[in-house]
Amino acid sequence: MHHQMPPHPMHHPQHPLLSNQLQPINPETHTSMWLDDPYNVSNAPASQRDSGFNSRPASLRSIDSAVTNTTGPIHHGPTTPAGYEQLPPPLPPDHENMHPQYAEMQPANAPLSRPDPNQVIPELLTLLMEDDPVIVREAITVTQMLVKEGGDARSEVIRNRDLIIALLESFSKDVGDGKIIYALASLFHSLSQQQEGLRAILECSGIPRLIQILDSPDNIVNFVITTLHNFLIVLQEQSANEIDRVNGTQSFIHLLQSANDKLLTLVSDCLLKMTSYNLNSKLYIQNSEECLQRLLHIFDTSKYDKLLLTISKLFPIISSGNEVIKKLFLQYNALSIFEKQIKTTKSIRIRHNCLIALRNISDQATRMRDVDSLIQQLTGIVVTDDQQSVLCSLGILSNLTADNRTNKSLLVKLNGVQGIMQRLMMNADGNDDIIEGALCTLRHVTARHDFENEAREAVRKSYGIGNIIKLLRDKNFKEHWGIIKASVGLIKNLALSPSIIPQLCEQNAVRRLIELLVNVDRERMKLYEENRHQYLHQFDVMIELIVGALNNFAKDLSCKTIIKETNVVAIFVRYSHLPSCSLQQISSNLLKELNIDRDRVQSSDSSSYQQSYNNTLIDSRHNRQ
Repeated sequence: MHHQMPPHPMHHPQHPLLSNQLQPINPETHTSMWLDDPYNVSNAPASQRDSGFNSRPASLRSIDSAVTNTTGPIHHGPTTPAGYEQLPPPLPPDHENMHPQYAEMQPANAPLSRPDPNQVIPELLTLLMEDDPVIVREAITVTQMLVKEGGDARSEVIRNRDLIIALLESFSKDVGDGKIIYALASLFHSLSQQQEGLRAILECSGIPRLIQILDSPDNIVNFVITTLHNFLIVLQEQSANEIDRVNGTQSFIHLLQSANDKLLTLVSDCLLKMTSYNLNSKLYIQNSEECLQRLLHIFDTSKYDKLLLTISKLFPIISSGNEVIKKLFLQYNALSIFEKQIKTTKSIRIRHNCLIALRNISDQATRMRDVDSLIQQLTGIVVTDDQQSVLCSLGILSNLTADNRTNKSLLVKLNGVQGIMQRLMMNADGNDDIIEGALCTLRHVTARHDFENEAREAVRKSYGIGNIIKLLRDKNFKEHWGIIKASVGLIKNLALSPSIIPQLCEQNAVRRLIELLVNVDRERMKLYEENRHQYLHQFDVMIELIVGALNNFAKDLSCKTIIKETNVVAIFVRYSHLPSCSLQQISSNLLKELNIDRDRVQSSDSSSYQQSYNNTLIDSRHNRQ
């Protein structure tokens, strides 16, 4: 078969990728940086110089292409370098003068002697009194040079109070372009880097002037806020009182609308320091809805770690205020914002601050809905080794489960009871705060919801009942009132399950409760005799809890026998004769459970004490979980 030879590939010299001809440079699209080589002395036209994208001359590229490219298309025409570009013309004879980098170094002029500050400062004072803003700005610039020079020059400026006052008065000479204000802000920022400079500004009433220009553009505000921040770092209470006197805290809060993260960091730290050094400012910040709203918005949207850390330090302070501000936290979605930060942040300090703030506001969040993910996250934190996070998480869980059936059931479903019992038994260092938080949460979840039986069984299966009862023996109720109260409440709830009562009795729970009742009752009588009636209410609450727990135990025959054998029946009779109150009712119920007729029992102290006791009793009505 006859085969036709394929046609020879045609050459398209007009295509830039196929042609070796140099393409002319388009000055409108090509950056000049490729042509700014000071060492290139070629005077060839632009169309004949390399564009910079290829480092070798075009003639070399052409030769390589002609020699090595044996399989590509055949190029017609001359193959010498002259066929592609013209040779550059010879260098001009004065080319060295065209490039000063090749010139010999000339000796520098001798520096002028510096003027004496003592001679310059009087002249500066005179110039600052001028009405011409250009002259005033030049005087400020010279003063700035003296300050930056340091040494005696800076010291003379700082010591001259007349000069400082004149500079402060120059703020009013700005003509609206901000140039004088900017120069002064920069100058006072330089002065604030020295403690003596700060004192000079403070003594000359400079802080009010600086506060007045906080509504300036960011380039000025950056200097001013840094200066005020230096004041709060060095002079602390003294400067904080002056800032508060001229309503500087409000000005700081207005600056929270800025979009500059670094500026916001300085402003937030100024607010933080104001809460530490000035009580009025602390109260103002704690009650400022604008401040809280802006801080939460920034905390939710910013990614700048220093800013997030600084703001997180403010939240525990603000959240420790009154109920109104706590409800504002909830209104502005603080639970979700804090939860997100706890989950995503890598900073343990930010996590701690968020947890502390959550613990502070959680007592107002017992009715909040859609907190399932938060409870799940807190349940996971409880079993970690971070003591601070564990402590805060237990406090939050205790509040969220205090009077919320849904949250109680959710915690049980998430195996939170097992985790809390594990934490309670692992608390080797005996941290009382962790013990109390764990006991309070367990007390809440073991009663009054659909999964209360499961919660009580989880406590029993955790083999921790002995540890709980042991607290009644080891802890003095005067020093550990919260722990004892929570322990009694938890034991009372556990006794609601008949299957758990035998295990409680094995650990001498009934006898421990009776011993505690005798001691608390004795202390209460002593308080009454000392006329310290303001403390009687909390003792009534404790006694009511103990009697309520014994009431649950009395449903078991063996426990009923133990109670009758002790010498506390007279106490129950005495309380059953009180005016109508919750303690009187529960004492009467216990006597009925024990099959004891209170009218036939003679109380050892039923006469004069009973009458006066009834007259001074504080009603023990309170909400128990």
